[in-house]
Amino acid sequence: MKHWLTSSLMIGTALFTACAGTSRPAQRDKHANVREPAMLMTTQQLSRKIKLVAPEFREDAPERYVVKRGDTLWDIAGRFLKNPARWKEIWYANPQIKNPNLIYPGDILSYTTVGGKRMVQIAGSNSPARNRFTGRRTADGRPIYNVVPSVRVEPLYEPIPTIPKDVIFPFMSKNRVIDPGSLEDYPYVVAQADKGFISLTGRQKIYARSETGFDHQFYEVFREAKPIIDPEVGNVLAVEAIYVGELQLAKEANEDGVAEFVQVDSVNPLYPRDVLIPKEKAPAGEDLYFLPKLPEVSENVEVIRAIGTSGKYSASQFSTLLINAGRFSGVTEGDVFKIVRAKAQMGQGRDGEQFQLPDYEVGVGIVYKVEEDMAYLLVMSANDVIYPGDRLITP
Repeated sequence: MKHWLTSSLMIGTALFTACAGTSRPAQRDKHANVREPAMLMTTQQLSRKIKLVAPEFREDAPERYVVKRGDTLWDIAGRFLKNPARWKEIWYANPQIKNPNLIYPGDILSYTTVGGKRMVQIAGSNSPARNRFTGRRTADGRPIYNVVPSVRVEPLYEPIPTIPKDVIFPFMSKNRVIDPGSLEDYPYVVAQADKGFISLTGRQKIYARSETGFDHQFYEVFREAKPIIDPEVGNVLAVEAIYVGELQLAKEANEDGVAEFVQVDSVNPLYPRDVLIPKEKAPAGEDLYFLPKLPEVSENVEVIRAIGTSGKYSASQFSTLLINAGRFSGVTEGDVFKIVRAKAQMGQGRDGEQFQLPDYEVGVGIVYKVEEDMAYLLVMSANDVIYPGDRLITP
């Protein structure tokens, strides 16, 4: 009897352990310090999942195109392809060309056939960035420069960016997304000269305090806004800092660490506890040179909210969106997403039955900056207003 009970107990324990081992895995914890590598899809897996076919060229695509100043890679991709996100698949980076993935004003783009596939390449150039003049000219009389690398001294010529610089830089240099609690280490506003309502009128002196002193002449003023919540997990990803204005140091700090400032720029009223951050030169845009491509992300991606907008965080064309997937999820610069409405649209049949309708597309966007748990996406086209919670899928 004792032997039978012992055997039964051992069998029951083994069955319980086996059942526990096959239970549903816990949801990924974004608070965890140790992260498991994201399960990324290979290009072949991605192709099988979304049934990719060869990129479709536009019927009115030009046989050749001369790149002009003011062009962006997104615009050029749209001239050749119906879906600009497929540009990387048709771009032939000739290794004989200096910086083959960069396109300069004056470059001549045309079709070529590589391995039986129709592709676009730099067929010639009248750009000084491509070396010396060859003595030959194009059919319309433009000079062609050779593309063999050589040592030379010449002015620097910037390649065209992927997306419009002037749309991105105001956000990157003004409104910011920061780690929670990080503003506590910066100087802060304590009062105005008349001790009244704090406002950047340009006529009143502003006082700010720092425990470590003021080492810069100009400071940008920010106000901590509501935390940015991951819509999927519910944890705090970051905090948005709203740009208030700019101050210039007028008088060094006293024994209490309080210095005097005057207004330089104002976009919002100034209040006590607003934070001063040393002004930095706006980024020059080196990170905006990348090829549009399809994302290789296996996780669900959603819009957290628009950044730097008024109202209820709605967005439209050329708005910047924060999305709840970043470097740990496999998101990289250049990823292009189709934005669809958060909830699937439903239709009703004759007998009252419900049918799920195709996704309602509201826009297309491209990722231009990536953090660990989130990324910045620029809306390149919008068919409708975009709201928090709208889904991002592969085009």
